[in-house]
Amino acid sequence: MSYTRERLGQLLVRAGLIDDMQLQACLDTQTREGGKLGEIIVRDLLLTEDQIASTLATQKGLEHVNLASYPVDRAVVTMLPLRTARRRRILPLDIVGDRLILAMADPLDVEAIDEAELITGMKVDPVVAASTQVKMAIEKFVAGADALQELELVGYIADETDESREADPDADVAVVRIVNQLIQQAVRERASDIHFEPSEGGVRVRYRVDGVLREVTGLPKSSQAELLSRVKVMADIDITERRRPQDGRFGVRLDGKHLDLRVATLPTPQGEAITLRLLDRAVAFLPLEQLGLSEADMVTVRRMLRRPYGAILVAGPTGSGKSTTLYALLHEVNEPGRKIITVEDPIEYRMENVTQLAVNARIGLTFAAGLRTILRSDPDVVMVGEVRDPETAEMAVRSALTGHLVLTSIHTNDAPSALTRLSDMGVPPYVTSSGLSGAVAQRLVRKLCDACKEPATVSWDRLVAAGMGEDEAMGLVVYEPRGCQECGMTGYVGRIAVFEVMEFDSHLQSLFLHNAPSFELQRAAIGRGMHTLRRDALDKVKAGITSLEEVDRVVV
Repeated sequence: MSYTRERLGQLLVRAGLIDDMQLQACLDTQTREGGKLGEIIVRDLLLTEDQIASTLATQKGLEHVNLASYPVDRAVVTMLPLRTARRRRILPLDIVGDRLILAMADPLDVEAIDEAELITGMKVDPVVAASTQVKMAIEKFVAGADALQELELVGYIADETDESREADPDADVAVVRIVNQLIQQAVRERASDIHFEPSEGGVRVRYRVDGVLREVTGLPKSSQAELLSRVKVMADIDITERRRPQDGRFGVRLDGKHLDLRVATLPTPQGEAITLRLLDRAVAFLPLEQLGLSEADMVTVRRMLRRPYGAILVAGPTGSGKSTTLYALLHEVNEPGRKIITVEDPIEYRMENVTQLAVNARIGLTFAAGLRTILRSDPDVVMVGEVRDPETAEMAVRSALTGHLVLTSIHTNDAPSALTRLSDMGVPPYVTSSGLSGAVAQRLVRKLCDACKEPATVSWDRLVAAGMGEDEAMGLVVYEPRGCQECGMTGYVGRIAVFEVMEFDSHLQSLFLHNAPSFELQRAAIGRGMHTLRRDALDKVKAGITSLEEVDRVVV
């Protein structure tokens, strides 16, 4: 039977974690408001869930586990129905011999143990875990598997090209559930993209987490048409058009956060592939301090932003975080006394007190046309989402010469190459040298998981070969990934940018006007205090933020 509220309180008092007066106050609250005693104690900040779980485990002679690092067997977690797991707050973790290891928030709930044994046909060995950890693990492991199984059961048997079959309302419900579940799971696993990729045998679903793709599940071929139609309906895309690419977007609210999802379709011989880009507004509006800029680079960037005019280029390949940096720069200069106008393709995030214009090539509204219109609207700050063509490039830089602060992005490998790229696009060097304030190149590296990263002794030769100084490498201890449940066994959680900030001063202007190649510009900039991308990345290795392997993967 379940423990009584006095029993739990007596255990905590006996363990010295709370006193009699605190217990009585919590019991009074429980009598007045209802609810579980343990939740009231946690809510009143007397104890943490882990402290309660650890105390219960000690008193009952059970093991206390941290589900964030416990190696959960995904094949075992589905042995209990989702409804039972949620109601009892229990989760099967593993099978050892002929016994089932069962995580429980309430190890004194004998009825839960009996129910688990009846359903699984196995004897149970309970272990204790924090209530919230059990709840999150159920949603992560069991809810997703439950939805996938339901889709398999009610999926169509006929081939998806058979348009003569009748619609099955149960299948429609299952498709809605599976799409919702995949989006929820993607958000909780911090995915930036969801890929639905049709093949001859089915539909492969992959998430991009921290810049790396990993397969989540495979869906039956019979569900393909309904699955993709559901996504297209949500994004207000023409479901009858399957021969050409389409774009759309929709928003969802999950766990108190508002997310924008950008949808892109791509026709393939096996059917339409669909990619969903998940855009978190909270991430978009990171302040400069949270991007990963060093103190010296922060000073340089803010000095460039304080100028009343001039162009700042944010450089890097696709997926390097340029848009986030541009929004952070806009946020920095977003003041009541300034008129800010942007032209973007598409508008990824709505910003307060900023006029935003979306590119629409079908009606002739290109970056160049949009920029031309913007300049007639008396702006102080202009943001051009991307420099793609010679006309936009020259107009952006010339706008900086006419009293505007211009922020834009460009696809180059490093900061000095951004200048030579403008020349390649036909912008006269004298215009670039006069209108450019500087360039900020960047990449994204994965951050080591704080829960499982471990120190590693790396050879001096390896550190020097990576780019560290000989004295700097002597006796240096760096960290490496290990992998746990909290990071999905990858060893990494989240990403951070590494930067190369080049301020375009008179010396660099002179070199550029004399047609100096990008490597000479880089050497001169380094001599004037610029840190390269690799140097900034190595500083983050020294600080224990990322690993040498990750630096080698991302930064040349």
